[in-house]
Amino acid sequence: MGLNLYKRLTRSDLVLIFMFSLLTIWFYIGFYFPGSYMLSYGSIPKTIMWFVRILLPPLYVGVIILYVNLRLQRISWKELGLLCVSLSLGLYVCYGIANALYQRWFESHRQEFHPYLQLMPPFDRRLDGTSPKALRVFCLGGSTTEFPDQSGRDWPSRVEGILRESYALQNVEVYNLGRGWYTSLHTLINYETNLRQYRPSVILIMQSLNDLLQNADFSYMSHGTFREDYGHFYGPVNRIIDRRDLWHYLSDVFEGVWYTVDREPLTTNRFPGLTAYERNMKTIIELARQDSTSVILMTEPFLMKRVMSEEELSVVEMIQVEAINDTMVWSSETLVNGMDQYNDLLRSLALREHLPLIDLEMKVPKSLVYFRDEVHYQDTTFSLIAPFVAQKLFESVSSKGLLDH
Repeated sequence: MGLNLYKRLTRSDLVLIFMFSLLTIWFYIGFYFPGSYMLSYGSIPKTIMWFVRILLPPLYVGVIILYVNLRLQRISWKELGLLCVSLSLGLYVCYGIANALYQRWFESHRQEFHPYLQLMPPFDRRLDGTSPKALRVFCLGGSTTEFPDQSGRDWPSRVEGILRESYALQNVEVYNLGRGWYTSLHTLINYETNLRQYRPSVILIMQSLNDLLQNADFSYMSHGTFREDYGHFYGPVNRIIDRRDLWHYLSDVFEGVWYTVDREPLTTNRFPGLTAYERNMKTIIELARQDSTSVILMTEPFLMKRVMSEEELSVVEMIQVEAINDTMVWSSETLVNGMDQYNDLLRSLALREHLPLIDLEMKVPKSLVYFRDEVHYQDTTFSLIAPFVAQKLFESVSSKGLLDH
């Protein structure tokens, strides 16, 4: 049967099938060389990539079978035309439905964004009914403050539990008011606009990485060179501003998951944002002092180090989203240089302003046991952080006489 089929096909048919096979193989292999930027951007690009990997082989077989049957006159050109028209109409209808759902998704998530703060600021409903005699502690920062472990518990709530159970502070209330993507400027605006009115007893501030990433003004997230008001860096709202139809989105995904070229690592030790960072932090401190609110600064732990294993480098994701463009990406050394400078500035600021410092960066080992990417924690880390912060917080409020608040 196979030999008879081979004889009934012309040499041109065989050459055409061979060339089509080579083209398909070349196209298919490209989906095994995706760009780390797109794969770090979310689950949809990964889903599309695997969908193509699974769908393309049977699709190739189907095309070959269709061509052979056409050449052997088992199906007519008219039947093939009807099949193509039916498939085209089906794809058109499916695309219309998918595009409508895609636009609806954007509209349904629009309320998550804030015109000034990028993402809507966090709020704890307990604040509206809080007791004036409570020892209120506001934990401010980015995602390393906001995000919980897999059980849903964050480190601020753990700190509150420890202070109540181990230090007998039954009137303490610890609020997690961190938000992913927030820099010192976001925290300053949010504190002055939304939180200051509640007159917290203490504010804990852990803010470094998101400010550091503002210096990557060449990235996809930026629209111009570095500005001290951070107006160049659009962050998460970039997804809304650059929103296009589904076709352009899929084109962007395709470019990111098919035969991408590695970016050139950019190593730098220069971070102009340090000036703005120090100004923002000092302003928060000044506002708090006006209200007799105590301020405790916290350095931010991070995984990156001068020499990293391949396994450690494999979890690096954040710089692949926020410090990358078509040609370059921050190197891991740049992130180390930057985090060292930002944390050192925070240490210096605490010394100059006579503020307590919780040096969390020195407490958390730079290991995959404690980090799941550059800065975000494994579940094991929460059990390490919470007792340490609770102890330092208790020592600070005790020395300032706030326990009688």
